[in-house]
Amino acid sequence: MTSFNFYGITEDRPSTRWKELFDTVWPAYRAWYLRDGDWARPDLATAEGKLCHYMPELVPTWRRLVELADGDETAARMLTLWNPPKFLPGCSQVALRSPEPTLLRNYDYGLELFEQVHSSTRYGSRRVIGTSDCLWGLLDGMNEDGLAVSLAFGGRPGDGDGFAAPLVVRFLLEVAGDVPEALRRLEGIPVSMYYNLTLLDTKGNAVTAYVGPGMAPEVTQDPVATNHRGHSPEYPEHARRFRSVERKNILTEAVEDGCDVEKMADAMLGPGVFSSDYDNAFGTLYTAVYRPLRGEVEYRWHSRSWTRSLTSTEEMIIVALDEGTPDPIGVSRPEGSASDADGTASDPIETVAGTVAELSATASQAIHDLAHSHDPAAFSALIGLSAEVGEALGTSARILAEHNSWARVAEIADVSRQAAWQRWR
Repeated sequence: MTSFNFYGITEDRPSTRWKELFDTVWPAYRAWYLRDGDWARPDLATAEGKLCHYMPELVPTWRRLVELADGDETAARMLTLWNPPKFLPGCSQVALRSPEPTLLRNYDYGLELFEQVHSSTRYGSRRVIGTSDCLWGLLDGMNEDGLAVSLAFGGRPGDGDGFAAPLVVRFLLEVAGDVPEALRRLEGIPVSMYYNLTLLDTKGNAVTAYVGPGMAPEVTQDPVATNHRGHSPEYPEHARRFRSVERKNILTEAVEDGCDVEKMADAMLGPGVFSSDYDNAFGTLYTAVYRPLRGEVEYRWHSRSWTRSLTSTEEMIIVALDEGTPDPIGVSRPEGSASDADGTASDPIETVAGTVAELSATASQAIHDLAHSHDPAAFSALIGLSAEVGEALGTSARILAEHNSWARVAEIADVSRQAAWQRWR
């Protein structure tokens, strides 16, 4: 049994509640943001300039957030969400036009990577509610005009210049009142990775927009989106690993059978779509059911449900995962093969017998020889190597977690699973 606290936070403008959230989660976000080294992230002037150019409507809120973060430069850079590190949630989403417009989505990811906050804000002219991510972005959400948006990884590896998708979702809900307006605004926003954005409004307009770096949005009327582009995956290995086609087929069949909202919600939590692979960052953390005409979202699990509306006050609930799990799917990996989050082949060091032992022995001997050398250059080399080893530990831990689990990383490191994740994610 796995459980977590889910917080419903209501704060029109960022203030003490946001500051409390920041103080709680910033150490983990900072480690994530700098995991590839400070040099890998944009400088503050560049990041701020991009936000001002592409999303000027969000700049006053960003400046308030930076103020609440005590002017921390790294926090200021991270909060622009320009060119962030990669993150690849799974997810399934369905837009129903009748009997009432409804957006349903499964958020499939690791619990350690989940902020566990439903936020209700009025940063601009509209009230916006949704599931918080990256401190002010949204995984899914809805505004008071009835526009609802959710995100799912699009299945294409790689990244480029652009904003993290959660901030794009926030932006659309802040500036657009319906799907046509949202699509117009989306055309001018660069996105850092490839995503499927599903959009729905009170008039029943429903589309899926495939977005990514260096490309214009590709918009389809398909009401179902999982983790590949269109109908045929460009990267079959990635789609196979996360059963993207199978999930989409199940949900498409349910739409074609005329499932109402209740039956569709059951399908989202049912066999073949729901996943309990939490250790590998592919567990269904919630099913969200957005009803724009009612101005509310219902979060569902096998054990309970929780409804939040545009007028809800603050509340906290305890959610139990894995209870009543109906034959959940797991990550599919072909026997004898492995791939990383981008769908690329694993390094031979993982599969060639003896390679790890041989490399370890060579490295140990080299370090021993450097340590016992009288040459000052040897001491300098060891200092450089110590920094490289620190970064390499993080890289190795993330690769091991990706192919096995954070529990396995913790077991090898002889620390708790939470400690391993906080240190190396």
